Amino acid sequence: MKFVKLIKKIENKYLNFYVAQYEDKKPLEYYFVSRRTGDNVQKSDFCDAVKVLPYIKETDEIVFIKNFRYAVNNFVYEVPAGLVDENETPQHAAQREVMEEIGAEIITLKKVLKAGFTSVGLTDETNELYFAEVKLTGFQHLDEHENISIIKVKTKDVENFLQTHTCDLVSALMAKYFVALNQKK
Repeated sequence: MKFVKLIKKIENKYLNFYVAQYEDKKPLEYYFVSRRTGDNVQKSDFCDAVKVLPYIKETDEIVFIKNFRYAVNNFVYEVPAGLVDENETPQHAAQREVMEEIGAEIITLKKVLKAGFTSVGLTDETNELYFAEVKLTGFQHLDEHENISIIKVKTKDVENFLQTHTCDLVSALMAKYFVALNQKK
């Protein structure tokens, strides 16, 4: 498979549409979307966004958010997440998103996985995943078009919660992994 060229079809503030041209036995065009522009498109060592599973140690609760997602015209349960801004580290983005979306201060932050692809057949987007012990400090700092509620779930109730609510797949797997790791302790 030989890469020929990349053509940007649509440019938007948060999402761009590309056609990647390849040559194999015959020419192939592959369509995908990306949050990136320039030399960062199709890179595997790039971090676009973060997801953070917040945990309140004193009450043994995971903090989920109920977030309205326009692409599915519905609320979805997930963990705080967001884009890594230009000139920002993923760790700083994790701290910022937790403060903005649930109004919490991070006590400890642990990287669970380095940046990995979210839906590799559709996009080159990558997320870095974190666990964070948090202390709720007050108010959310939401953007104008965000509609996010905070949901605290006891770790013993996480499995039932995930089975009875519409959840983001990565957030659900992070919660299951967190609970499994902490049951062994």
